[in-house]
Amino acid sequence: MPEDTESQVEQGQKKKRKGLPDIVKIVVLPLVISLVVSLVVFFFLGSNNQPQQTQQTQAAASNPTQIKAVVIQSGTYQTFLLKGGRDVAVVDSLTLLVGSEPCRAAVAGKNDEVMDALMTIFLGKERYDLITPSGLDLLKKQIREAVNQVTGFTGENEKYGVLNVYIYIKAVSTVQ
Repeated sequence: MPEDTESQVEQGQKKKRKGLPDIVKIVVLPLVISLVVSLVVFFFLGSNNQPQQTQQTQAAASNPTQIKAVVIQSGTYQTFLLKGGRDVAVVDSLTLLVGSEPCRAAVAGKNDEVMDALMTIFLGKERYDLITPSGLDLLKKQIREAVNQVTGFTGENEKYGVLNVYIYIKAVSTVQ
């Protein structure tokens, strides 16, 4: 009888020893395999991160900055002769929203050429062109295109040129 208990204890110990390698096979082996596969995939595909400087450059290229360039300061009341020479437009302020600092500097540096372009645009306008919403939209578009032409921001560089025009016409009156 004592021999039977000894043999049962030995069989129990063998079962315990045999159970531990089964757990290792079930848990550790798949863990090691998944780790190796993950590392292989990572090295083959590479990293998903881009260098910081490249991301900032792409962001700057896709989103131009917006800077205000004042052409006619508020309160200066610049007058422009209209078509026919009998009417004048009194412009209280003209501000341009530009897409880059070089464009703002070009507007400031070529102020005489910008004012000449404005005079040319206004000489082609009649009184009624300046008092209708569609006429004002056309005027703003013409000013934007003319200033971009003067500053050289045309074609692909247009997104760094004049983006929007803000003009306040105080009055349109007849000159005697």
